[in-house]
Amino acid sequence: MNALLRWLVCAVMLGCATVTAAAEPEFANPLVRQRADPYVVLHTDGYYYFTATVPEYDRIELRRARSLDELAKADAKVIWRKHTSGAMGAHIWAPELHFIDGKWFMYFTAGRADAIWDIRLYVLENSAANPLEGSWTERGQLKTGWESFSLDATTFASAGQRYLVWTQRAADPAQKATNIYIAKMATPTSISGAPVLLSTPQHAWEKVKYQVNEAPAVLLKNGKVFLTYSASATDASYSMGMLTAAASADLLDPASWTKSAEPVLRSSAVNGQYGPGHNAFTTTPDGKTDVLVYHARNYRDIEGDSLRDPNRHTRAQAIRWRADGTPDFGAPVADRGELAAKPLFRDPLFDGAADPVVVRNVALGRWWMFYTNRRASATELPGVSWVHGTRIGIAESSDQGASWHYLGTADIELPPELGGTDATHWAPDIVRADDGVYHMFLTVVPGVFTDWKHPRHIVHLTSGDLRSWRNADILKLAADKVIDAAVARLPGGGWRMWYNNEADRKAVYYADSADLTHWSDHGRAVADQGGEGPKAFQWNGAWWLITDVWRGLAAYRSTDAQHWTRQPGNLLEQPGQGVDDQVIGGHCDVVVSGGRAFLFYFTHPGRRGPDAKKDGLEQRRSSIQVTELIQSGDTLRAERDAPTRVLLRND
Repeated sequence: MNALLRWLVCAVMLGCATVTAAAEPEFANPLVRQRADPYVVLHTDGYYYFTATVPEYDRIELRRARSLDELAKADAKVIWRKHTSGAMGAHIWAPELHFIDGKWFMYFTAGRADAIWDIRLYVLENSAANPLEGSWTERGQLKTGWESFSLDATTFASAGQRYLVWTQRAADPAQKATNIYIAKMATPTSISGAPVLLSTPQHAWEKVKYQVNEAPAVLLKNGKVFLTYSASATDASYSMGMLTAAASADLLDPASWTKSAEPVLRSSAVNGQYGPGHNAFTTTPDGKTDVLVYHARNYRDIEGDSLRDPNRHTRAQAIRWRADGTPDFGAPVADRGELAAKPLFRDPLFDGAADPVVVRNVALGRWWMFYTNRRASATELPGVSWVHGTRIGIAESSDQGASWHYLGTADIELPPELGGTDATHWAPDIVRADDGVYHMFLTVVPGVFTDWKHPRHIVHLTSGDLRSWRNADILKLAADKVIDAAVARLPGGGWRMWYNNEADRKAVYYADSADLTHWSDHGRAVADQGGEGPKAFQWNGAWWLITDVWRGLAAYRSTDAQHWTRQPGNLLEQPGQGVDDQVIGGHCDVVVSGGRAFLFYFTHPGRRGPDAKKDGLEQRRSSIQVTELIQSGDTLRAERDAPTRVLLRND
């Protein structure tokens, strides 16, 4: 049976095939940071209107944009603030915007200023065509038939009847679970008839820490009503379930609904997404693709009360549809990250940032960049002394690699025989051992020189905090002129170092160690041509080695980290178009994170073309840049002019 026939049999007889579009849209996740409980509506005017819970729980914001990706930069207008006393005075949660009978209604949850857990449902109304204009009128509490903890109202219409769906505790105070209820609506601000219980926590995944069914959302498609909801505590256990009914059925009859036995969306360690839920539904602007909008965190562990952790970010992903007409939400997709700055970083002291290495500061939960800091802006320095006498600079990123700010210099202690306080520090590489100790492999020149005729050593240092580096020891390698160490962990245990042996026509050598201290040299790794700044890493089942060959970056592939095949051409050989990027790229670091590989490199922006001035302040200065590596078969490529969304994960 051929593949097509098998697919048809599966689709027709079993209903197990998932139908996907040829080009599934991707979104710039996270869409909006620190906005939980998102709600999005695509209105007839072509705008997406967005509202969500703010971390302060004190106001309702509204913004609009032509695309979901533009919501982050759209102006957030505060349309209402909590009361200073009494009702609607605390816990302003889960706003939802609905356009009903020519007017806008904002449904939201609020507690009392004097009793913050007396949570109830409330409504605002606005008759303006644009809900960011006009005035919002308080329509008071939306009564549900009894007074108890209630939240997360939504509304939908089916077969000419409008319904309200919401979360509430039962009238019996002994019952602590939060349940999902449905009722017909008489008006946009009132229900008619008795509410009907649709769902109560019954499965183990709905009862982690708390018994919770909340945050209902409704999608009508393929003759069915899909009602999603969220369950359990608001940490990594938070997940999404679903009820399904035929659109033609009596939606007030609990027997019309079928409940999923397992979550339809849950945390994904692989994609770095935790606690996905409290969702909404929309479509792409053309209406052809259904879109799930939800919140999640990009880390699992939370200190303190999860309700006080502000980092539930709004995200979106396309919904796939199975052949039986039911939605396949898949797993929460990995974040794409923030748009990287261009250039990524310039040193504020000497404007000579080069040779970057990027490492996670585990204690701080942030990423640090260490770099050679040449004295580019210094004047009246003879010969090449401007590249000597420098300290290693440190920059920090608080947005997972998209932008960086200067922290200072590394506190590196070297003995007198290595130049002491007058030594030149170049091209560090840093790895973290299993015991939490950081190991730096630093190129050291014992002083300041006006030419290149001086010894160069690779020195091993250790640190517990990435700031102070001690216990300097010269590594005994193949020669006394070696630079640019790069260290990687071997899968079978131990470590391997690649470095540039300047005594052997600048060939790349390698050495092995079991403890990062004692090294055994094995000679040449690649010698088809000279190259500096080697960087070796594992990605997508292969080893890759990138070296700076002064005409861009040479790339090699290996299956064993020992035998290398060079790919044609060089990466970053052709100048880019971005700021400070219109020249070849040099000496890189590669960070593999979340299945993606980010190439950090430096440029000399003033060295454009063969007729460029050989020396001068503009030719000396350097900038750090970043681009994402793309694998095509057995080769790598880097589209340096494409927008780069960087995401260095913390797990």
